[in-house]
Amino acid sequence: PCPFPRPRPRSEDLLRWTKLDSFLVPSGNGAVPQQKLIVFLSKHATQSSSGSSRGPFEVVISGDRTIMDRIQSFNALTHNIRECFLDMGSFRKDQKIIASTLIDLWSGLYSKENIICMNYLQDLASHNLLKLLPLGKNEYEDGFFNELLVKQDNIFREFAINQCDKESFSILQRKRLNLDIQENKFPNWCLNLKRPVIINASLLSISTDDSFSSVWVEMDCPNVEALVLNLSSSNYALPNFIATMKKLKVVVIINHGLEPTKLTNLSCLSSLPNLRRIRLEKASITLFDIPKLQLNSLEKLSLWLCHVDEVLKELEIDIPETLQSLQEIDIDYCYNLVELPNWISQVVSLRKLSITNCNKLGRLLEAIGKLRNLEMLRLSSCSNLFELPETIGRLSNLWFLDVSGCFQLKKLPLEIGKLQKLRKISMRDCYRCELPDSVNNLENLEVKCDEGTVFLWERFKPKMKNLTITEEETEHNLNLLQLF
Repeated sequence: PCPFPRPRPRSEDLLRWTKLDSFLVPSGNGAVPQQKLIVFLSKHATQSSSGSSRGPFEVVISGDRTIMDRIQSFNALTHNIRECFLDMGSFRKDQKIIASTLIDLWSGLYSKENIICMNYLQDLASHNLLKLLPLGKNEYEDGFFNELLVKQDNIFREFAINQCDKESFSILQRKRLNLDIQENKFPNWCLNLKRPVIINASLLSISTDDSFSSVWVEMDCPNVEALVLNLSSSNYALPNFIATMKKLKVVVIINHGLEPTKLTNLSCLSSLPNLRRIRLEKASITLFDIPKLQLNSLEKLSLWLCHVDEVLKELEIDIPETLQSLQEIDIDYCYNLVELPNWISQVVSLRKLSITNCNKLGRLLEAIGKLRNLEMLRLSSCSNLFELPETIGRLSNLWFLDVSGCFQLKKLPLEIGKLQKLRKISMRDCYRCELPDSVNNLENLEVKCDEGTVFLWERFKPKMKNLTITEEETEHNLNLLQLF
């Protein structure tokens, strides 16, 4: 017999339920194996034809007490956190998501501070609707979320999609819309030969496979505020209709292929008046092209595992005007990045610069001293970085410096003593680094070290009365293997 409570089926439903009975055989504890639930839901997460107000999704999950408890916890979520949970249906099945990807999405879409978005993730994890896997030290207080991985069971992704589908019978009227394109075949509802189809979603997710040829159907998306592109092909041209998304705030492009994909037609992002955040994962781009897009409203640029093409040119563009709103640049795991483009030193609005896990980066720009508003400089795990420029002493607003894992760093610059607002230095695994006597001028300083670097600071303790040294053990986290 079927282990699930269900309404009396009509005669035409008997065959369907018979198949369900034979497929969903409970395990010893009376619960349906989760893999079977996922397979079933991926095929049958539609409205029930049994005449009940519950669809097959609700009927199926009622047979697994643990899953039912988690689903019921969804109903107890506040409105904001519930919206964030539903947004996660925009990402691919079985995808491991870097926490900063979701935080970029939510921060741009809902105009929330990063730490508030991080709290949303923690709330969802506390309700067992997702899992958080730390990859490093979890220094959330410093606003760094790249070392945290988010995993969601496929059944909850399907549940999120199911909830979104209920919002409107019409696909084109839904608040969140997933467009899945396989072998260049668009869904029938996209195909309107007379005029472009009008999509009213505020969050649009488009997924394509490795055979996609970037031949797009024309669409009109006047209300899209967040765009998530999941792709797998080696070459990918952004669709021209992005240029019509005047409300667009966030673009997240994630390549699931083995090699970085060559992105083209980036010009469609030009002059979008509300575009605040761009995040590219495993893409091949030219950093020289970013300022040419005239992104006056852009607040954050994130690059993860990207191949960065070098173009050694001077730009004849007024960078402070063109990128007048840019406050944060985050470059992580860009292995072939040898040096930063000169235009970055001209973004005087920049408050956070994070260059991490870029093993070919040897030095910073001398002109970095022009970034007078910079507050946080993170250079962790740039293993070939051998020096910091003396001009770093001009960063009068800098309060946080992270050089952890910079094994080749020989010394901190003499001018570091001029950074009167510097309050935190993280320098684990910097055992070769020498400290200048000018660090005595730094007041109320907190230093994070490990066993190999703590001795560098101990000798300054007598003169630096408010120096706090925190020694942390070096950890080897196997969760990092799940990132790639």
